[in-house]
Amino acid sequence: MKKPRMSVKNIISNFTRLLILLVVTLTTLQYMTPVLSQNNALIEKEDTSQSGNQTLQIVKVAKNSYTITLDASFIGSFNSTYQIVGDVGSMNESKDLIITTITKDFDSSPEAGYVNNTGSVSDNQLYPNKRNLSNPFATKDVIDEKIKSEIAASIENAVKSGIVHGEIECIFGSSIDDFKCSFHD
Repeated sequence: MKKPRMSVKNIISNFTRLLILLVVTLTTLQYMTPVLSQNNALIEKEDTSQSGNQTLQIVKVAKNSYTITLDASFIGSFNSTYQIVGDVGSMNESKDLIITTITKDFDSSPEAGYVNNTGSVSDNQLYPNKRNLSNPFATKDVIDEKIKSEIAASIENAVKSGIVHGEIECIFGSSIDDFKCSFHD
């Protein structure tokens, strides 16, 4: 039985596919290594005379997935969970620092550019005669404002609860509508 001979065209085509797969794999590894190996624990300390040098701890756990096809890499689902633990009075006194720390951290994550802006009016709704595609992703300002409002509301609820020590858990996912924070004792 004779082996079929591969044409030069088939060899070049297969070589090109292999080269593209190699480039995609190396590119994906380059971007995933820092994400997977990043230290997900953030610790903030503030020296305040009223709270008696109480320490607050912010811990982040990030989860994401990627889909790899023969010729492309796609980001899948993702979420970042932040836990703010400590004295409720210190949380209230350090509210701006907590918000700044978390917004800066989330904004620097690779996923920040992929948050769907499902909660706002689209360009097509504002300008129905405009003939272009609207951007489905939330802007940095929209993301930061949502994070700020969720954290501020949770700190306010914590203060109203009268509980001295507690935890605020924030989960920020792939849709701006899914950004939620809640206080737990």
